[in-house]
Amino acid sequence: MEISKKTDYALRMLMCLVKNPGRIVSARAAAEDNGVPYSFARAIQHDLASHGIVESIRGAHGGMRLAIDPHETPLLDIIEAVQGPVEIATCVISEEEGEPCPRKDTCPFNPIWCTAERMLRDYLASVSLYDVVMNGLSPDVGTAFGLTPTGR
Repeated sequence: MEISKKTDYALRMLMCLVKNPGRIVSARAAAEDNGVPYSFARAIQHDLASHGIVESIRGAHGGMRLAIDPHETPLLDIIEAVQGPVEIATCVISEEEGEPCPRKDTCPFNPIWCTAERMLRDYLASVSLYDVVMNGLSPDVGTAFGLTPTGR
């Protein structure tokens, strides 16, 4: 799994909104403050709005503001909204999502990939957007095993 440039930019823009709760921040300001190309920022704002993460406000003093509670929104939700499901390998795909690997039941590696994907998802779900931005928390590998995130 690779975090796309678009996801990285989206998280940087959201950081600006978390640091300015309730304020309307222009896409241009969020882009400039976080090293995001403005043309890309407009597309990201549109995508975040279409997933209900930000609210877009039109007009001369328009921009965006958070539509989610950053205290309750895990990084996993944002990543999946921007770039789709977090997946380690295509063989892990569930039958509901598509055609699983035909060797799924006999492959000795499938349980490894399934466990790694579950751990990654748990890891990204273990910390909220607010905790990362405002408290500097980064999830410890142990979070998948019930331990709490640690500071940097």
